[in-house]
Amino acid sequence: MLYHEFKEWLEENASAYPIYMEKVTEFQLMKNKGRAGKAKWKDRKVDRAIQGMWESVVANAYEQIKAQKGVPKYNGRQVWLDFMEEKNFLEGFNEGASEVEFE
Repeated sequence: MLYHEFKEWLEENASAYPIYMEKVTEFQLMKNKGRAGKAKWKDRKVDRAIQGMWESVVANAYEQIKAQKGVPKYNGRQVWLDFMEEKNFLEGFNEGASEVEFE
């Protein structure tokens, strides 16, 4: 499965995705609120930081699976889906992503 396919699949199937994004958004907004004057980020930069944190989570999960399954040229999506189902990946991902806390 290619990275963009994995990211799309995760965003569509992970119930923790909106929860994680809400937590990250709150974290980045609070962090920005603590910045003074010129150090305060514009909304666009805050949004990029939020997306960057999500990208980091997705990339980490992708690399972990890729290390075990590789990126097969044919029917790679199904190979990955079968592997993730076998390992209960989505359940573990949802649990971890929904329990994450930022300080």
